Parts: sequence; structure tokens; C-alpha cells
Amino acid sequence: MASFTHCWKKIKLSESGTGRSLQFARRCLLWALLALPMLGLPAQAQTNVDWQDFKLERTENVLFLSTNVVFDLPKVLEDAMYKGVSLFFVTQADVMRDRWYFYDKTISRVERNSRLSYMPLTRRWRVSTSPEAFAVSGSGVTIGQTFETLDEALSTIQHISQWRLANLSDLEGDGKYYLEFKFRLDLAQLPRPLQIGAASQNDWNLSFNKSVRLNFDATH
Repeated sequence: MASFTHCWKKIKLSESGTGRSLQFARRCLLWALLALPMLGLPAQAQTNVDWQDFKLERTENVLFLSTNVVFDLPKVLEDAMYKGVSLFFVTQADVMRDRWYFYDKTISRVERNSRLSYMPLTRRWRVSTSPEAFAVSGSGVTIGQTFETLDEALSTIQHISQWRLANLSDLEGDGKYYLEFKFRLDLAQLPRPLQIGAASQNDWNLSFNKSVRLNFDATH
């Protein structure tokens, strides 16, 4: 509730009759209306994931990953997008080395950020991708695509093809390595009022992890 109060304080300080303060007021009201239905609701069932064609490949000196992280988007998230909320998904892969004497060592880490939005004027869906969180990347390198349906847009986020994970030259031949793969909905990039209710709801805590042992004697 503190975030809502913060919004209204800002509105009072900027009461000069300008269009900007009215726009800010509408935005705070929208976020409040979206967040309130989530407060106090019972947790929903966890979303299931189907790891399709999870495959690690070696091409010359590079390790690649291809897979489809298939899941059904909870209805509450779809409804939120129709009301103007963008969803942010983070895909992360860490190549790790076992160390019995200390914490396991991170050999390489790659990350992909995806923003999924609904555009009401064209009734189309847009997916933007960036190697960094959108709040950090700002006007940095992003790639955007538009789609006719939500299924097409979501499929683009779920599909991973020939994702470069690491150089094999960075891995010692006698080392024991494994891959930690993570896919999640990033609540930290949501508007602050929404984060209050979303954190306690399983439908919003969308997160999938997979750990795979690396075997360099054969391709998997």
C-alpha cells in the first residue's frame, strides 16, 4: 500500500493543471486497479512446463543450446496485458564447474530478456528482446517483432535455437561441468504497485529450472 500512497503524494505536489499530472494520475489508478484484485486471493496451481527437444550441441569450438520451453500462460497474465501491462521474461544459462573444496565455479553466463506487450490500436502482439534488463539497457540494442496472435508471440519467447553458451576452450578436459538453465517472469520489471500482489501469487511467480550434466564424450 506504500507504493499507492507514494503515487498520490506525487500527484498533489504537481497539481498545476498540466496534462502531465493527469496522465500520471491515470497511470497510478490503472496500476492500483490491476494490483488490488491480486491482494488476498488464494494461490493458484503451479504452471507446468514441457521441455521439448532440449539439446546441447558442439560446433567446432562452441557449445550451443536449443530447446522449447512450452507452457500455458495463466489467464491472469493475459488479462493484465489486455489492460496495458507488459510482461518481462528472463532466460539465463550458466555453465558451471564442480568444485569439492569451494563453491562451484561459473565458467560462462548468458542471458536473454524478452518483453511481451499487447498493442490495442492494431490488436497485435509485440516481442522485444535484449541481452540486458530493459530498465538497464534503455535505448541499447533491442530487436522487436510483431505478431497477429498471442500464441505466435509467446512461441517466439519459448523457442531457443542455437544459443551460444560457451567456448569449449574455456573448459578443461578433466573438469566436471553442468548447465543450469533458468526461465522466469521477471517481477522486478513490473510497475511497483503490481509487484505487491504479484509476489504472493503463483500465477505471477512463473519460473522453470533445469540442470543438465555436460558430457563431452558425446553430443546430447
